[in-house]
Amino acid sequence: MIYFPQLASGATGQFPITRQRSARTVVNQSCDGYQVKLADAGAAVTEWHLSFDELSDQELAALEVLFQTVEGSLTPFTFLDPIDNLLAWSEQQNQPVWQADPLLTLTGGISDPFGGTEAYQVSNPTGATLMLQQSINAPASLAYCLSLYARSDQSPRLWLLRGCTTEAAAIGPQWMRLSTTGQSQDTSDTVSFGIALDPGSTVSVFGFQAEAQPTASAYKQTAETGGVYPNARFQDDVLTFTAAGPGRYSCELDIVNVEYL
Repeated sequence: MIYFPQLASGATGQFPITRQRSARTVVNQSCDGYQVKLADAGAAVTEWHLSFDELSDQELAALEVLFQTVEGSLTPFTFLDPIDNLLAWSEQQNQPVWQADPLLTLTGGISDPFGGTEAYQVSNPTGATLMLQQSINAPASLAYCLSLYARSDQSPRLWLLRGCTTEAAAIGPQWMRLSTTGQSQDTSDTVSFGIALDPGSTVSVFGFQAEAQPTASAYKQTAETGGVYPNARFQDDVLTFTAAGPGRYSCELDIVNVEYL
């Protein structure tokens, strides 16, 4: 998989980051002048403007290798939006994109930490550990952070799943935001995020979020798509950078992702 590299910090970008999304509108005009307008979701364009400062020799080299590999704007690559949630349907764990082990029960309409009723109650009535997870098409070797809100009146812990890593998190009757972060040696092109429940446990969960960075940012709700863009391209065919000194570089990049359904 060809993908946009992370910095030494584990982040994909540096602030400020500008993102713009444009969608096409289809207009049907009748003979009497009446117009019907519909949004065409099959022709959306997302653009990012990224600014980088104080890049090291290794960080600049990684950008140059990617730029040469894709031959500028010619070949697409996978871009993980640094200001978005990589998971789809972050508040609807009943959607097909979430894989629940058999016998794991999900109940929606539960009070969430923000005063709504978008949380889910997840119960494991069996004698084995059961999982709820979502896989994304992204390199498993990158640094990721999984975060979510959880509470339970009777279960003292919840297992957080980040790729091939499982971490235990203590929970209680009050909503807590849990997180797990790190990087693995896995070289696969997919990575999974989710939770695992001990036998007989019941927990309420809300706001699943995965990010390609070392710490959790403010929660971002998603619907049918997350921040994984497999058809991203460089906008330009020239990579320009400025050297401020030995091992100190800056550059600006424009990336565009065109969606055709």
